[in-house]
Amino acid sequence: MKKMLFVLPAVLLAHISFAQTVPLDSVSKYEGKTITVCSKVTGTHVSAGEKKNINLNFGKPFPDNSFSVFISESDLPNFKYNPSEFLKDKNVCVTGTVKIYKNKPEIVVTKEEQIKIK
Repeated sequence: MKKMLFVLPAVLLAHISFAQTVPLDSVSKYEGKTITVCSKVTGTHVSAGEKKNINLNFGKPFPDNSFSVFISESDLPNFKYNPSEFLKDKNVCVTGTVKIYKNKPEIVVTKEEQIKIK
């Protein structure tokens, strides 16, 4: 059992490291697949509701963005920085599973390791 606790994180890290890199304009074709997308964060948004969730927008600024990254407020302790401020206007690579939300592709990010600054 103890070996599993060491092996599982290594397998998950390897899975993230070897994800296929996809151009920004093709992300929607990979729904349900784990991929990497590299592009500039063109805007950020912190929700105004009770929970302060973060959206990072790519392509054009919101609402014309072609892709977004969603970070739940409950996952913010997994970051050493505030993603909405630190990542704005930076070129990054994001790895995760693509889902379609409101007819646009997005990746839900739960930990800092899923985002690499270029």
